[in-house]
Amino acid sequence: MLDDGEHITLPAGLTAAIRFVLDGLTQGDVSIRSMPDELTSTTAADLLGVSRPTLMKFVREGQLHSRKVGTHHRFAHHEVLELLRRRREMQRSALDELRRIDDELGIDD
Repeated sequence: MLDDGEHITLPAGLTAAIRFVLDGLTQGDVSIRSMPDELTSTTAADLLGVSRPTLMKFVREGQLHSRKVGTHHRFAHHEVLELLRRRREMQRSALDELRRIDDELGIDD
């Protein structure tokens, strides 16, 4: 909603980008830059915060799709961002569950 009360609808891609940035702000420093449609394995792994072998494990497990260009893998940036979102959501859920268990057991710091 704008200051004058007017509602605007944002394109889905822009909404996803804004959510990604806001999510990043809660995790620490954020940098915004343009990204190509396809990422190399090094760039995709860096974005996910994992090693290249772990990235390729995600491919083998079907968590992330890739396409081969010669002997190299390429990743759609929107799919990498979606995997990042899912992984962060799983991490948040796990932390919430740990907090719940801590509260149930009455463990003090």
